[in-house]
Amino acid sequence: MTSPLPPVLFDTVTLRHFAACDSLALLEAFHDGHPHPCWTEAVHGEIHYTARTRSGPERTQCRYILGQDWLGEPVEPTADDQLGIMELWIALNPGDGPPTEHAGEAQSIYFAARMDATFATDDNAAYDFAQRRLGAERVIDSIDILRRAVASALISAEAAAQLVRSMRAVDRHLRRVHPEPITADHFLG
Repeated sequence: MTSPLPPVLFDTVTLRHFAACDSLALLEAFHDGHPHPCWTEAVHGEIHYTARTRSGPERTQCRYILGQDWLGEPVEPTADDQLGIMELWIALNPGDGPPTEHAGEAQSIYFAARMDATFATDDNAAYDFAQRRLGAERVIDSIDILRRAVASALISAEAAAQLVRSMRAVDRHLRRVHPEPITADHFLG
C-alpha cells in the first residue's frame, strides 16, 4: 500500500509564476490528491495585498489566484505558533533591523515542518533555507512541479518547456540553478 501524498504548501512566488501564464489549472491538477491546506495565511495576505494595491498584470494575477477554490482556506497560525514562525522569519531576514519580508516563506516552512508537508517555492534564499530545515526531498520549485506533471501525463514535455519560456517572457524569475533555455529534454527521464 502506498503512503498518502503529503500536503503541498505553495509560496506566493510559485503561485504567481503559474498565474502569470494562466496555468493555475495545471497547478490544481498537480495538487489533486494532496490534502489541504495549500497555502498559509501570510501567503494569502501577500496575494490579497497585491490584488488590492497594485495595478495591471500584478493585480490581475493575484485576483486570479484569489479566485481559485481548490486552494481552500489558508492555514492560520495560533498564538502557540508565533514564536516558531518568528524565529524562521528572522533567520530568513539577516540584518540588524526587524524582518519585513518573507512572512509567507516563514509560515510555509514552519507549517511544512509541523505537517510533514512539501514546500513549493521559487525564491532562491527560501528554497535553500527550507532544504536545510526540511530536507531536499520536501522542497520543490516550478521546474520540479512541471517535471512531476510531465511524469503524471498532465502536460507534455514540450508544453512544460513552453510554459517556462512563457514565465520568463512575462518577467517571472525561476531559481537561478535552472539553465536558459530549458528544453523539453529537461523534463524527460
